[in-house]
Amino acid sequence: MPFLGKIDPFDPKTERWAQYIERLCYFLAANEMTEGEHSAFLVRYKSGHLLIETSGRSCRAVTMATAEAEKEFTFAFGGSEGEKHAAKGSPEQSLISALRSSSSVFAEEEKKNEGRTVQLVEREQLRGALNVGMPCRGLPEKAHLEVSFAASGGSQGRQDSAGGQECVTFTVSPAPGERPILKEPEAGVDLCVFALGEETVGEALGKDGRFLPEVGGEGWQLVERQSRQAFPLSLVAKQLPAGAFELGPAGAGDQAPLPGRKPNLHQLAQELDQYLNRQLGGSGPWEGAQKEFEELTGSPVPNRLPSHVAKLPTAMNESVGTLRWSRPGNEGSASCFHLARGHVLTCHHAIKMMVGEEVPESEWGAAVSEAASVSFTFRTSSETQWKVAAGGLKAFSSELDYAVLALEVPEGRGSELRPSLATSATKPIPQGVVYTVGRHFTEALMLAPLNPEDGDDLASRQSFQAFSGCTFSRQPRPERVPYDTEFLHDPAASGSPVISLYGGLVGLHAGGYQYQERVVEFGTTIQAIASHIHLSDRPLYQLLFSNNPQKKNCTIM
Repeated sequence: MPFLGKIDPFDPKTERWAQYIERLCYFLAANEMTEGEHSAFLVRYKSGHLLIETSGRSCRAVTMATAEAEKEFTFAFGGSEGEKHAAKGSPEQSLISALRSSSSVFAEEEKKNEGRTVQLVEREQLRGALNVGMPCRGLPEKAHLEVSFAASGGSQGRQDSAGGQECVTFTVSPAPGERPILKEPEAGVDLCVFALGEETVGEALGKDGRFLPEVGGEGWQLVERQSRQAFPLSLVAKQLPAGAFELGPAGAGDQAPLPGRKPNLHQLAQELDQYLNRQLGGSGPWEGAQKEFEELTGSPVPNRLPSHVAKLPTAMNESVGTLRWSRPGNEGSASCFHLARGHVLTCHHAIKMMVGEEVPESEWGAAVSEAASVSFTFRTSSETQWKVAAGGLKAFSSELDYAVLALEVPEGRGSELRPSLATSATKPIPQGVVYTVGRHFTEALMLAPLNPEDGDDLASRQSFQAFSGCTFSRQPRPERVPYDTEFLHDPAASGSPVISLYGGLVGLHAGGYQYQERVVEFGTTIQAIASHIHLSDRPLYQLLFSNNPQKKNCTIM
């Protein structure tokens, strides 16, 4: 008899096995199987079979035959650049067992490191440190593992048998600022956790073996890094969306300074209150701050120069560009700069101004590629134009107000790219003079000093604020436009780099905000941006920030 609808072969590139089985069951039910009718189907899966048992309008997967193809993968010792060796294992076989049984090279190396703990990392697809007890079924195609041996005492992996159960994975890192979650922290890498069958997230964490005993119980949650959406640990693991997650106490996201939080202008204003209240002498706190500004910058206000005559390292000038967009009824511009390897950094709010309020975030990539272009004009008679590549919106955060765009670089034109400023990226500085390098002007700014009780440890600092000459002179800038009711967008400066006295890239200039009838500049630290990219897209982080030589001292003005 003819069937209603059509069921396609399983394709692991487009859906998970559990989703396919659910779709297959709907297909069987749609073909009017009567109540009480029992049937069994053998569904081919690669070289194996899955037995589907149906009853009435329900069905379930019963077994997966052991004839499922062996999983082949490669590994290297000490990093991804080492000599590659081949290994393989049956779908239900653990990774450590597969390595030991299929590779004499691994067996010999493990014997040399007797008493030490095996650590496995997959960076390209799973992007994390694997549990050595994970069944080979959980590996993606063409997986490559980095093998290392750590001091004894680490986890030897889950010991339970996978059998024919589905295996799903998710990556986890500790929520910033929260208490430790790991028995033996693995520096610089997330943990890839696997779950079998219908296991919940909490059950998978509890069985993993690398987490502290108290982790995974009541009062904990996962937070997806990009969307900041929270998920309870009672959720069945295979229902998690794709992404990378932070693990921490439930509700902590409302209190901790997590990556991805917008600079709190109220908090910045409170810091300014504290600073101004500490000013003594003169006719008022603003006069004291202005005197400090003039002493540090060496000149009266206002204090800015055309960028083409400012004494900057050449790369600082040449790498600043203009991001322009043109859409029906919407034209505008912002600053940007070449971060590294054909990628420019600019402000998220500029991207939002470009695409408009009506375009959902999921469609921003196509809108940006269609509307945007970048030009660099420093010391050139004509503009060097670059289109934004298709799918060029590589990373962004509304809270940190940054966006990374990939340029379309035609073959043979890579040498025309401007110098990379990522090579000068450095940690935030607590006080002193910095310079915002706009496409028209380079301007001296004085960082608003923090409370001395806070110390100079800025490891968690995500934003900075600073006084410009215009803060004290109260000279309005007609090019600035209010945006989002909170701050002022400057097409000539928003999206430009902020440079330290010694030539280090310390931040991204976002704009200004109104404080006591004055405008205070603010932006995001480059460290916070790099950290956010590191958490959300490790390969992109490696591409942009992997080469960071020592900075040289330089005089800017």
